[in-house]
Amino acid sequence: MITSRLCRDFAAALTFLCLANLHVDFCLATGPLPHALPDDAVVVQDEEGTGAEVAAAAEIEFFEKRIRPLLVQQCYECHSAKSDEPGGSLLLDSPAGWLAGGDNGPAVVPGDVEESLLVEAVRYHNENLQMPPVKPLAAEEVAWLERWIAVGAPAPDKVEAQAGDDPSDPVAGKEHWAFKALVPTALPAVQDSHWPLGAIDTYVLAQLEQRGLPHAGDADRRVLARRVYVQLIGIPPTLDELHAFLEDDSPDAYEQLVDRLLTSPRFGERWGRHWLDLARYADSNGLDENFLFREAWRYRNWVIDAVNAGMPYDAFVTMQLAGDLLPYDTIEQRDTQRIAAGFMLVGPKVLLGNKEENQRMEVADEQIDTIGRALLGQTLGCARCHNHKFDPVPTEDYYALAGIMASTKVMERRYMLGEQRVMEQLIGLGETGHEVDEAYEQYWRDRPAVTEQKKQADDALALLKQNDEAAQAKLAEYIEKKSNALAAAASDLAKSLEERTLAQQAHVDQLQQVLAQPPPIPPRAMIPFDVDKPADEHVRIAGAFDQLGEQVPRGFLTVLTDRSTPELPTSTSGRLELAQWLTDAEQRSGQLSARVLANRVWHHLLGRGLVRTVDNFGRTGEMPSHPALLDHLARRLIDSGWSLKSLVREIVLSHTFRMSSEYQSECHAVDPENRWLWRANRRRLDPESFRDAMLSAAQALDVSPMLSTVDYLGDQATAVGSNPVRRRTDFPCRSVYLPVIRNDLPELFEIFDFANPHTTTGMRPNTTVPTQGLFMLNDEVVMDSAKSTAQRLLSSAPTGDRAARIDLMYELILGATPTDVERETLERALAQFEEKFRTEGHEATELEALALVCHALFASSRFQFLE
Repeated sequence: MITSRLCRDFAAALTFLCLANLHVDFCLATGPLPHALPDDAVVVQDEEGTGAEVAAAAEIEFFEKRIRPLLVQQCYECHSAKSDEPGGSLLLDSPAGWLAGGDNGPAVVPGDVEESLLVEAVRYHNENLQMPPVKPLAAEEVAWLERWIAVGAPAPDKVEAQAGDDPSDPVAGKEHWAFKALVPTALPAVQDSHWPLGAIDTYVLAQLEQRGLPHAGDADRRVLARRVYVQLIGIPPTLDELHAFLEDDSPDAYEQLVDRLLTSPRFGERWGRHWLDLARYADSNGLDENFLFREAWRYRNWVIDAVNAGMPYDAFVTMQLAGDLLPYDTIEQRDTQRIAAGFMLVGPKVLLGNKEENQRMEVADEQIDTIGRALLGQTLGCARCHNHKFDPVPTEDYYALAGIMASTKVMERRYMLGEQRVMEQLIGLGETGHEVDEAYEQYWRDRPAVTEQKKQADDALALLKQNDEAAQAKLAEYIEKKSNALAAAASDLAKSLEERTLAQQAHVDQLQQVLAQPPPIPPRAMIPFDVDKPADEHVRIAGAFDQLGEQVPRGFLTVLTDRSTPELPTSTSGRLELAQWLTDAEQRSGQLSARVLANRVWHHLLGRGLVRTVDNFGRTGEMPSHPALLDHLARRLIDSGWSLKSLVREIVLSHTFRMSSEYQSECHAVDPENRWLWRANRRRLDPESFRDAMLSAAQALDVSPMLSTVDYLGDQATAVGSNPVRRRTDFPCRSVYLPVIRNDLPELFEIFDFANPHTTTGMRPNTTVPTQGLFMLNDEVVMDSAKSTAQRLLSSAPTGDRAARIDLMYELILGATPTDVERETLERALAQFEEKFRTEGHEATELEALALVCHALFASSRFQFLE
């Protein structure tokens, strides 16, 4: 569908589509622009490969968390290499086994659910083929198998370890590169001693020289300004900011600019969002019952404020894992620390029909998986059902951590949708917060009884007004039972009927007022606390919550523990000790955390991590391209007192960050993926920066911090059936404050690869698909921004000088100046559009023509990508 507001007919739509591809082919008339990449480097689909990589990793994770445990628990006894005589000669403990099948043929046909005998067996439709033989699988488990086969039955290359090889051995695992201690190394020698501005450039240059690759020169100052603004604060520079930088010829102009951006409150909004991706932040629960997380915004804003304040990373982590356990001097400090610990609660949870003990272990699993990926770059959740198949994490280590998490209370029973339900735990804020919150919940606990009391009180009032023999007999029953349906005066037979009736009417009115005016929701937050009696957990056999194995003392990962096994206090969960261990710079645990964070910072600033699998530093992840540089960054992070801003500053001041993205065919032939950093990586704006940049060009962006943007929603953010009140996206605020409703993301987020809020996301997908083009053609925000930008152009250059308007348009939207060819082509286009709209009888022909071209520039890759 093509919108009628801007594309009035097919010819106009075709022209718009041509304009929207300015970067590759300018109106199909002038040839490629000087800024364009050559054909073999143009982004067509998934330039970085991250879309496919993320999808593949997600499917392998699904196999590890759902399919393998199911096969182990239900099938391995009779269908594995360890079986004495595999049933039907079928092995289900390896891809080769299930593909070859047994006596009846292949058990799994990748991509074909109906032809897969495994599915036929578990469905129990065939009387002669029903597995498992004792009891059928749950419908959910059958659905898992169907989904897995439908997407091609993906599984790791090696499902079972080779004989004598135990990848989960934490002693041998200490030799893996990520688990080794940081060791100081001397800077490598380089031939060109003038180019490096510091250690970063020296490490990069050494690799380039080793391969005979020249580095690109510095980017144009306009390009660099847009790059550093977007990467540090998420918004391109305003015209005044851009011109101030271009006109500043002092030697440290760029350094001063970086320092200003690091102190901007916008920095926390940009880099806080990176952390929220890892924290699986959302404003609703998602999954089976998508209840609203009405108070999640407090945690979101705490993250932004902490990043802006330059909170050291070790303190940042400690507050989120154990803020409720930290000492405090004031109630305000206590509440701030507690809000930070909302990190423990914001994950999705299965609520409907979930047994309490199973839910407790599922919540612990989700927390362990999040902490493992976000802080250590490890897939710890794979060890829930069995020793990790690839990394040195035995099941005992998993349940050592599970004891810590399961000793933490994050759920409570409270009133929701007419009944008491197990929901995320909310605790009152302020000095009297507990009492106010308890009174609020008591009101809702009492409301059903008050509703019944009101109904009976209405009946009693009607009986008093009726005042016949039958009514008097019924009232006598109320009086005899001393029912609270009657007011005290209404039960007094010594009073007149009129007095009794008036008293009962007042009683009814009072009950009606209680029901009609519930107390307001008190200030409260999603906060954990330790259970009364923290306890060690048992290993769950095959991950089943009710199949207990041996008990494991609470503790940490053996492979990263340099000292003797820690003895955690018996009175607390151990979360505080865990947080301190995770950021202990003297142990390899803290050093791995530093490596992971340093790599994430590099990924966000350079467009690709030194370890490209940013969430997986295990054996199935990639090796670092520049291991010495990664360790240097990790050590610098620790030595700076865990300062994120200090690390960001060092990277963006390097020549490596400042390089041009100019294509060089001879370098591309040697290093097509730019793994050795011979130029800057082009990268697409994330959806938040994309939206904010449009609103900024249109002067419609409100940079004021926001509180809740979901307070107008009901208790269920989305529900089965009609949802007349949905999350809004029409706020003029920064995009970091927009509602993140699981299962109902804003369309812009959904289409342009926003983080999956159900899980930790360190590297978002990066796809280029047709729906993005359709979105750009039809979205109201895009069209309104284009029109507002056009109105700004008319106000700033009202003389009818098309060339001046085009120059200003380029600066407002692209931060660039057009070439002569571009300017001439757009002048002709504007003239044609104005004439077309004039002949059609439009009044605001200049405005509509300018809006159409602004729309095209917003849709161009020049706008959507950082050079």
